[in-house]
Amino acid sequence: MTDAHAVSASPLSSPLYRVYLAGQAVSRLGDGVVSVTFAFAALAVAPDGRGIPMVLLALWLSRFVFIAHGGSLPDRIGRLPVMFGADVVRLAAQIFPALTFALGHAQLWHLVASAAVYGAATAFFMPGAVGLLPDLVDSTQLQKANSWLDVAGNTGRLAGPALASLLVVVGGVPLALFFDAATFVISLISLAWLWRLSPRRHEPKAGAAKGARRERVRFLDAVRLMPRLPLILGAILVWVPTQIGLASVSVLGPITVQDRFGSIEQWGVIVTFLAAGGLLGALVSGHVRVEWRGLLIVTLLVVSMPVQLIALAYGQDIMVIAVAMFLTNLASGVAGVVFDTLVQLTVPKSMLSRVGSFETTMTTAMVPLGFAIALPLANLVGRTAYLVGLAGVIVATAGAVLVWAIARSGLRDPYVEDSAGDLAGHNA
Repeated sequence: MTDAHAVSASPLSSPLYRVYLAGQAVSRLGDGVVSVTFAFAALAVAPDGRGIPMVLLALWLSRFVFIAHGGSLPDRIGRLPVMFGADVVRLAAQIFPALTFALGHAQLWHLVASAAVYGAATAFFMPGAVGLLPDLVDSTQLQKANSWLDVAGNTGRLAGPALASLLVVVGGVPLALFFDAATFVISLISLAWLWRLSPRRHEPKAGAAKGARRERVRFLDAVRLMPRLPLILGAILVWVPTQIGLASVSVLGPITVQDRFGSIEQWGVIVTFLAAGGLLGALVSGHVRVEWRGLLIVTLLVVSMPVQLIALAYGQDIMVIAVAMFLTNLASGVAGVVFDTLVQLTVPKSMLSRVGSFETTMTTAMVPLGFAIALPLANLVGRTAYLVGLAGVIVATAGAVLVWAIARSGLRDPYVEDSAGDLAGHNA
């Protein structure tokens, strides 16, 4: 282990991290572009609007279906090979609809198929990324490393929609889709460079490979590990209703703003404040220094989403709502970075991708559920009652989680030693 005093506080001192960050910054700008581009594309082939929910459903469902496999494969064969392969698939998934639009033969099923393949590949890329970062920087640099990656993601979400609109105006949907494909080429170059610079560092050792033939690497290993990490498990359990809240705000926010203020354009103001809050949260998070990370995460979550829901339910001034959204998304941005750092510092490296997959499985399923239930339940019980009730569920969940987790571990999550017999269980 490198002497902490000899290591720069900035992860940018690591050449490997700089290569990875550059590739991901470009790729995440493409993510921001494609989210809006697919909406334009879906409306172009299905003007009645039915294409947008079909594309979103294909994207989220395929990601949910494959996320368990996506967590075990990087831990078994290596993170960089899996991430590289996933980006190759995502590149192909973007080129396919781009070509159909360019040739004038685009149909709705092309977009649905592309979204499904894209979501499935993302299910393999993200758990690998969670496990890769500790191999690129020193443990003392992890929080700032996560922070800079989150800054790149939020910058892409902030700038991507405007860039997408410009690309569609200049060259239509094909240009925007080809632009996103080009960002994956940059990401692939950065991953290939990392692979070349450290060909053995991210691969299973020879002895581990032999052991892998005797002992399967499975998603359920992470499920068995979770009770030994009560504050991490507790944060995930709070994130479950929080994700439903996030989806509910996406569905009910535009409707509420239009009803209350008479213009859907006001929702654009709120979304901009949300993105800006997330970006500032990512910048701030790299400078947060606390020993009780699990407690901080739960506290930030129990403040952020309930305040968003209550502001949307009762806010009578657009700027009051926008500022509330800005501050709460800042808090949730800090929570996300601190959570990733807690996982990377606490979980054995051999289990990181599977634990990341477990967390993503729990939270990913909640987004389509929130999309599905928000409007029907709001119509049934009333929009204000639904929003306030969901805020109450989040607060109650956080309270129960803290009582349970602190009783089991105190305020700190100790590092869990890697024990193959305990973690892998008895494999048939």
